[in-house]
Amino acid sequence: MPLRDYFQSDRPLARVLNNLAWLMAGKGFGAALSLFYLALATQLLGPEQFGYFTLVFGTAQAISAIVSFQSWQLVIRFGNHNLANNDGMALQKNNSLTAYCILIDLGTAIIGLLLAAVVILIFADRFGWSDDFTVSALLFSAVMLLSIKSSAIGVLRLYDRFRDGALAAAVIPLVRLLGALVAWKVAPTVEGFLAAWALAEILATAAHWVLVRLNTPVRPTRTTLAEIRTVPASHNRFYNFAFVTNAGVTLKSVAQQVPLLVVGFVVGPAAAGFFRLAYQLKDAASRFAEMLSRSMYAEFSTLHAHGNTGEGTILFGQLRWIAAIGAVLLTLLAFFAGRPILLLIAGPEFLPAYPILLILACASAIELFGVGYEPHLMAVGKPHISLIIRAISALLLIAIMIILLPALGSVGAAYAILAYSVTAVAMLHFYNIGKKP
Repeated sequence: MPLRDYFQSDRPLARVLNNLAWLMAGKGFGAALSLFYLALATQLLGPEQFGYFTLVFGTAQAISAIVSFQSWQLVIRFGNHNLANNDGMALQKNNSLTAYCILIDLGTAIIGLLLAAVVILIFADRFGWSDDFTVSALLFSAVMLLSIKSSAIGVLRLYDRFRDGALAAAVIPLVRLLGALVAWKVAPTVEGFLAAWALAEILATAAHWVLVRLNTPVRPTRTTLAEIRTVPASHNRFYNFAFVTNAGVTLKSVAQQVPLLVVGFVVGPAAAGFFRLAYQLKDAASRFAEMLSRSMYAEFSTLHAHGNTGEGTILFGQLRWIAAIGAVLLTLLAFFAGRPILLLIAGPEFLPAYPILLILACASAIELFGVGYEPHLMAVGKPHISLIIRAISALLLIAIMIILLPALGSVGAAYAILAYSVTAVAMLHFYNIGKKP
């Protein structure tokens, strides 16, 4: 079969790769632009001020990770089951499901605001932030937490509109870059960059919901409160899946975000700035893992909903090879290009971030190698396995941070993340040995 015909076919791997291509197009565009606005932020603010910026931004991200219910996964999993039943009520059920998930997102955002206020006030007292800066940090966190787009992402992926999701996601890096340029000319301060990042979140949220309205049949507003209230009862093990999936993703996100806050609080804002820069550069190079995982989850959910377990097994094996090749390339990129990229983007002031970058890149490569395990477990309704493994790995991360952080600072935190990734992926791998994906 010619390559073009293969990618236009309805085979599971072709669908995954097509969806991955659209996700990577959006994230690749974002990763490229992030290098420019990251260069502006680091060179205009310097290590200490960039550290303060990252503490505020990292707080909002960490709190969002802790309270978020990953509603996009709920929309995909239970929305696919509604479509597979083909009882003539699928669209109305998906309207109600989406509306319910929006309410979950809103409720968790309000809880997140309270947590963010506590953390920011602690940082304000610790580093002597002015009242004006503390208010700016609180407002930024409010915008981040209330920019509810997870359900919209789920709807777009449910209806195979990955292209639209990529276009909406591209709004964030584009607006950040434009905002950073404006901040450079008008207000090259932490507050100026926070304002630019906040505007990017608002516009990206609007873009996601506009594309849902234009390119999918889902209309969350066309449902009644009575229909919304029936959502959990009409979907088997809804709350079980919601809570377990959220807990598993939360543990994984906390392992990625909380070390930054701990480094900032214990070692100082400059160290937090080095850590964040290394993490951002690593993240720009490792988006492939995240995008592959999301594309795999959507396809595994579809196959499972229609009972095509044999095709799921074949697809799982094919994607493991792709992930392994990506892991090797990511490691080589970090070792051979990490230092030149760091110097080019941030300058010699940020060279202490290089060892952190190498360690975090290795952690990302390991996560990429095992990228297929968790999407499959979630798709087949076994997120509790991932939760248990991530919980054990998180305990190890905390223990290693306690031991290494006083002596090694931010490098110790990076080693803790590496140990977390090695432990989690190894356990996921051994669990899957002898089992049919």
